[in-house]
Amino acid sequence: MKRVPIPILIRKLNSVLDSCVNDVNTVFSELNDEQLNWQPNEKSWSIAQCLAHLNAYYRYYIPVFRGKISNTRFKEPTEFFNSSPLGIAVYRSVKLGKVKNIKRKLKSTKDYNPLVNKSLSLENVIEEYKEHVKEFGLVLSEGATINLRKTKCPLSLRPVVKLNLGDAFIFTAFHNERHVEQMKRVMRCPGFPR
Repeated sequence: MKRVPIPILIRKLNSVLDSCVNDVNTVFSELNDEQLNWQPNEKSWSIAQCLAHLNAYYRYYIPVFRGKISNTRFKEPTEFFNSSPLGIAVYRSVKLGKVKNIKRKLKSTKDYNPLVNKSLSLENVIEEYKEHVKEFGLVLSEGATINLRKTKCPLSLRPVVKLNLGDAFIFTAFHNERHVEQMKRVMRCPGFPR
């Protein structure tokens, strides 16, 4: 993101997350197990698998974010946040288009791919997801008290690559939005159990 005041950035990210949780509450919470676990084909994810994928990311990022916030030496927050070129590339890769379309397909790494990693739990995915989003909202508030540009965070996909914390926050929020839209598409597929 181009130069944006920190409070506005945090509000915008919370708004994205609120929209995701609202969709989970209104669209997906009433689905039965058959509907949650239905896949359009063997290579496509079910709604439960999308949530398991997001939950796996949260299980990685929330402790990392909290550790970086509490251990940073850059305790002085700035008034504005500017994304780095790497950050822009990373969050644009998951950001939806203007009409909520997924602009490009991405391949998930095996650790976060529920078709490959069978250890990703499909039990209670909705409740776990809502808890993670709530916790991430608290992390966003905590992050506003430090320098989001200078504090770095390892990427889950390649820990040797570091994003500044603000860009990691943006990626996480837009990554949620992307998969909530994917879950809505699953429900629109022919053959989805009614």
